[in-house]
Amino acid sequence: MLIWQLSLHTPGSGKRGVSALFIDDQHPLPEQIPVLAANEIHLWLANLQPSPERLARLAATLTVDERERAARFRFPGHRDRFIAGRGLLRELLGAYLNRMAATLRFSQGSRGKPMLADEHSEGLHFNLSHSSDRVLYAIAYREVGVDLEAMDRRLDYTAVAERICTPHEWTFFQALPAEQARESFFACWTRKEAIAKALGDGLAYGLNKLDAGFQDDERVNRRISLHDAAGQEWSVQNLPLEPGWAGALAAPHTDWHWRMLTLGKLGISD
Repeated sequence: MLIWQLSLHTPGSGKRGVSALFIDDQHPLPEQIPVLAANEIHLWLANLQPSPERLARLAATLTVDERERAARFRFPGHRDRFIAGRGLLRELLGAYLNRMAATLRFSQGSRGKPMLADEHSEGLHFNLSHSSDRVLYAIAYREVGVDLEAMDRRLDYTAVAERICTPHEWTFFQALPAEQARESFFACWTRKEAIAKALGDGLAYGLNKLDAGFQDDERVNRRISLHDAAGQEWSVQNLPLEPGWAGALAAPHTDWHWRMLTLGKLGISD
């Protein structure tokens, strides 16, 4: 029996082909972050290739435990991406909370979902997802989950689909035209992962128990509403990213909208 059930589709919104921001000296975070409304989710997509000087400044915001964790990475590239991703998270959250990045403290939920420690949170929630050299952050005044995937052509996506799909989804997937199957798989996969991360339990009972639905045309970018076994409503939407990338965002209810914020020479745009 499915624990989750797809219930309806509602129109989504957003721009096509959003590119990643660069966290370098030419594109620093602005002094003032846009106001985050109660029904908004702010998304930040970053390319984790900072200059050595920028990386050193980000590393300076980390705790001793975070630096020790970074030092345990075997490859320098993985270490630097961890430092950049964690440091930028601290800078972003510090900007929203008007706090110094280095003063923030984090805790974990019962199943390991990272969150701000209560005395620092002010009701702010976040989630993040890494893929290759990019990271996607979601920040909101509600539970939130986000997933980002590079559409790696080496991945045997059919084998993964067989493992994560519900019986209904697997039947639909097998009937897809070959030229549509890969894009549809990544759209469905990121929806499932985003919902699991929003829940905070990694969907412990398995992605193959979550019907996130395939759509006839994944390019339409509809929002999907689902209900869990307790009747709680959640909604999930794929994100319009550059070719070769897939992403999705999930949160409770359907009354939210998202803004993709990027950095340019003149500051923030969306």
